[in-house]
Amino acid sequence: MHLVRPAALLCALALLLTGCASSRRMQRLVVGTYTMRSSAQGVYLYSFNPRNADTRLLSCAPSGNPSFVTVSSDRKYVYAVNEFHDGREGLSAFWLEGDSLRPVQRVLFKDAGVDGRSACNILQTGNALVSSNYSGGTVAAYALADDGRIGGLLQSFGREGARMHCAVPSPDGKYLFVCNLGNDCVHRFEPGAEGPLCKPVTAWQNEDPVRFGPRHMVFSPDGRFACLLCELGDRLVVFRYEDGVLTPIQTLMAYDGEGHASADIHFSPDGRFLYTSHRRQKDGIAIFSVDRESGLVTPVGYQKTGAHPRNFAISPDGRFLLCACRDSNCIEIYSVDRRSGALRPSGKSIRVGAPVCVQFTF
Repeated sequence: MHLVRPAALLCALALLLTGCASSRRMQRLVVGTYTMRSSAQGVYLYSFNPRNADTRLLSCAPSGNPSFVTVSSDRKYVYAVNEFHDGREGLSAFWLEGDSLRPVQRVLFKDAGVDGRSACNILQTGNALVSSNYSGGTVAAYALADDGRIGGLLQSFGREGARMHCAVPSPDGKYLFVCNLGNDCVHRFEPGAEGPLCKPVTAWQNEDPVRFGPRHMVFSPDGRFACLLCELGDRLVVFRYEDGVLTPIQTLMAYDGEGHASADIHFSPDGRFLYTSHRRQKDGIAIFSVDRESGLVTPVGYQKTGAHPRNFAISPDGRFLLCACRDSNCIEIYSVDRRSGALRPSGKSIRVGAPVCVQFTF
């Protein structure tokens, strides 16, 4: 029989109470949209109640096609790519203060000579913003000033035939990985004095005769593994990660719908489950259990969603999954079974025109 030390018991109780207090605190959501041919007006800010998944519109900042959004590390700014293909493509910054979101800056890619057509992803890494530009075939890094405003171009990188889709920092902070759908590979960069896009190498190249089309990649919460969702082949590739090296350990079909438009991927906060979204055929979210020791995943379920699910987010406490269904003009809210990973419709949703991206602000 093991005795629990009083100090340890008090510490565990304090952590539990802290977690409970955190789960009760009202949270905020930032939503990116397509404004062309939809009722959307720009970037939206909502409150989110983690106890019952109730939401309320707080603010809307006008912007053109702010499809993908991210929140600054100090939670004072929201940044978005403006996804156009006609010279209007660029980056926008919004001031986030309390329940208010307002535009403060707009930067056009063409002013710096960057081919940023169809910009589709944005990431803050240190004092830089990194944009992945799909049709432009480039990834570009812009400086961030101390006050959070977007500065000048630091670096850009492109390849013939490239279709850059997202940039992901490594869990050890040493590298930046970029998914290149067009060239069927994942690039790796190192940060340097010039910016975050130094010393490019190919970290992984698809050697299968079937095109995979890497789209989004995530690292496991413990940083030991990475999972890559491939759009064109609907494949899921699992890697062991160590000091910049991606070693493939598993490749499987992510789902059986053959939509060839797999979209987004996320781990549950505790790392026990993995979720992927899929479009065009059998729209929905695939669910995988994760062996946290080996990193291998096993399909355990599939939840049908509204039309054209894109990005989705899991609440910080892991209790809810919010899926942006672009063509259904809503964000569907699912409750998560913490034991099985299964998703169940909560009966609640957010009605908004052509939602593409949903992010928690903390």
